[in-house]
Amino acid sequence: MKRQHRTLYLGLALLGCASMPRPQVVTEADRVAETPAAEEARQLAPQAHAHALALRDQADAAYRAGDLAGAQILAEHSIAAMNRAFVLSRLVKAERRLDAANAKLAKNQQKLAGLDEQAQRISAEADNLELRVKVLRDAQPLATPAAASPERERARAAAARALLSQARLLCLSTRLLEPKRDSVSQQLAVIDGLEVAVGREATVDLNAATQVRSACLKELTLVRRPQLLAAPAEGLTDTLLEALTKTEKFHAFRDDRGVVVVLRDVLTAQGTPTSSGAEQLEALARVAKAHPKFPLLVVTHSASPSNTASAAGPRDLEALVGFLKDKGAPSVQGHAAGDAQPVAPPKRPGARERNTRVELVFVSPSS
Repeated sequence: MKRQHRTLYLGLALLGCASMPRPQVVTEADRVAETPAAEEARQLAPQAHAHALALRDQADAAYRAGDLAGAQILAEHSIAAMNRAFVLSRLVKAERRLDAANAKLAKNQQKLAGLDEQAQRISAEADNLELRVKVLRDAQPLATPAAASPERERARAAAARALLSQARLLCLSTRLLEPKRDSVSQQLAVIDGLEVAVGREATVDLNAATQVRSACLKELTLVRRPQLLAAPAEGLTDTLLEALTKTEKFHAFRDDRGVVVVLRDVLTAQGTPTSSGAEQLEALARVAKAHPKFPLLVVTHSASPSNTASAAGPRDLEALVGFLKDKGAPSVQGHAAGDAQPVAPPKRPGARERNTRVELVFVSPSS
């Protein structure tokens, strides 16, 4: 009788366990595991997905064993783990999109760099053609000069002296870039002869002065061309201009020779740098040292007449060149241009102060 009671109680207990309702969170864990997002997580985040499924199976086993509380906790963990797998799969997709975007960006940047280099080369070739046109235009002969009034002849002589002075500076700039160029020496000899002729002949031939200036510009263009075409995108002159501008001490501008800085009142009457002049020259020497591809041409200009006390003599020029070399400028050459290139008419008030100046020319190796 007692054995029958025990059997009956055991059967009722088993029947009670089998009839316990399945916790809703366990059912929810099953539903979450069957979503499209779960399938995507299985492919993109397989380890996290497998961990979530393992937790779901443990929750189902706990329910079958009658551990409702354990089943509920494990099912909640399974859902949380599956949500983590969803996040990881989205991260994987985002990383793949990022990699694709970076690859596309790199390809476009490479293409853009090629186009930019091509544009720079075309621009360099255009600049070179423009210089050649300028050389040819300057070489065109003027009308044959006829006898004129003494005042007109003096004006012609002044114009010829200016052209010859410009020609000499262009040829000297060329020599700084290529010291052994024989054709430059030939042009300098022509300039020497024409300067003598301007001083002694009644009628000045401006054609000859114009042609020799054009010839010196041509020599400078030819020397620069290999560097210009070999590295059109270097932008050396732009970099130098930026460096000079950043010092906030100078106004720099371009001409056919390169980048020019004009200084005034840099030397005392004894030929030594003034305090402000020394500061400016030191700064320019540092720039020259930082840009060794640009040789430095120091040009002194005097007021007219050039035998006045304000005129810069050989001693002053030597002092300037020596100071710049001492401060680290690697390549410096000097030239005294006299009063051949005034910036203001000599009779105008203040002309002496404006015309007495020092030009520091950073001779451009490419353009």
